Amino acid sequence: MENKVRYVLKHVLDDLYELGKGIKKGELQRQMQKLTGVRESHFIHSSTTKVRYERAMMTFCDYLEDHGIKREKHLDKLSTEKLQQIVDNYFRELAEEGYSKNTIKVHVAAMEKSLAIVRPDIRDYLTNDENRIGWWSAGEAASKGDSYVDSNAIKERLEEEHKAIARIQELTGCRVREIPRMTIDEEKYEITIHQAKGGRTRTLHYEHRKEQFEEVCNLLEKINKEEYTKELKDYYRDLKQACDETGQEYHGSHAFRYQYAQDRIEDLRNNKEELRDLLDKYEADNETKECVNDDDKIDRAADYVITRELGHNRLSMSRYYYRK
Repeated sequence: MENKVRYVLKHVLDDLYELGKGIKKGELQRQMQKLTGVRESHFIHSSTTKVRYERAMMTFCDYLEDHGIKREKHLDKLSTEKLQQIVDNYFRELAEEGYSKNTIKVHVAAMEKSLAIVRPDIRDYLTNDENRIGWWSAGEAASKGDSYVDSNAIKERLEEEHKAIARIQELTGCRVREIPRMTIDEEKYEITIHQAKGGRTRTLHYEHRKEQFEEVCNLLEKINKEEYTKELKDYYRDLKQACDETGQEYHGSHAFRYQYAQDRIEDLRNNKEELRDLLDKYEADNETKECVNDDDKIDRAADYVITRELGHNRLSMSRYYYRK
């Protein structure tokens, strides 16, 4: 069976880490400078860097799959010019979704390491300074990540389907590209997001917020899943215009994920019954469960739940969304 693109790129990163671990990066860079005149290392020297690059490339693979490029043969058939266009569009979309400059830099570096090996014809394009700077300079400054000051005013100015997209993000905390991957279980009041970032699947539980569940169900009926990828371009343009009209700074669609987290932390602080129920469902350890009984530690329990709902692994990520 033909290999999937995501497995091919992951294996490249695995190999680069195997070649680079245990070797001091600085020493190798000095040796390369003597040999080639360029201070660089083509390997990956730390497990942390490898994990960051892998996450970035799995996000890129999600994007490729949305455009029908799932297997190695699909990638091989792309002309150099077409692949360059795909890369440009991908980085433009990261910026439009509100990714920070630093995060986009990681994606650029990961692509240089892996995609440039699978497709050597695009290496010069990926390492071109003008391209690189253009890609990450479009990203948000790190301090800008936040919810909108008045999201309702923005949503009122959006087209009907675009308004539904924004509201679904506010009610579920999902990434904008995860919406077409949602399925509903009306009996259990559950929303499952399939094959989300990094290929992970997660389930959101709404037994304690049934009105919100019904609203999400109704909004999803307004989403055209077949044309969703094309619709996103118009959505970003519409969102930017709404920000201009309301005098608000544009934070991309990610701002609605921030809104979810900021609303959710208050809900969970004030509803210990729901919090306990969700800690059980998400299989928290006993120490985390005990935090519900201590007002000074309850945020730790809420962090655990919000982290799972946002589709992250580290508790610090949920805090990033709602703490200043």
